[in-house]
Amino acid sequence: MLEVRMTPNMGRGVFATQAIARGTELVVCQGWLAKSDSLDENWHALQVGPDLWLCSAGDNLDDCINHACAPNAGFSTGEPILHALRDIAAGEQIAWDYSTSIGEPGWTLACLCGAVECRQVIRSWWELGESERTRLGPIALTYLRVPRDTW
Repeated sequence: MLEVRMTPNMGRGVFATQAIARGTELVVCQGWLAKSDSLDENWHALQVGPDLWLCSAGDNLDDCINHACAPNAGFSTGEPILHALRDIAAGEQIAWDYSTSIGEPGWTLACLCGAVECRQVIRSWWELGESERTRLGPIALTYLRVPRDTW
């Protein structure tokens, strides 16, 4: 259903090998858990809690999924499992919005998604505007769906 291929401008990417229906579970993010103070710069890391990261060596399928400001995948259940947000065509790149997982203050990354609604810079959840957080809330990880002062 999914395969890793090179993209023209983002390195590795994950692509649908067949049509995928909205709501389909795409990828269960995998790895080991680590606290912020034990992260290694060589690891791929997905923030899953205020001080908790799901880490890997970079060889998992989920490590190859790129960002998009208009994503076709998201954390619909709040767990680190990506689901199709809409029907996805065969050959289409799978992408999720990185802001829906990261709560680290000051974190940014230049965006290369090219969407009409591209934000140009991917930011930490708490540095998005309130309207953007409201729009993305249903596809964010659970820990970001609660007020920050409850962490």
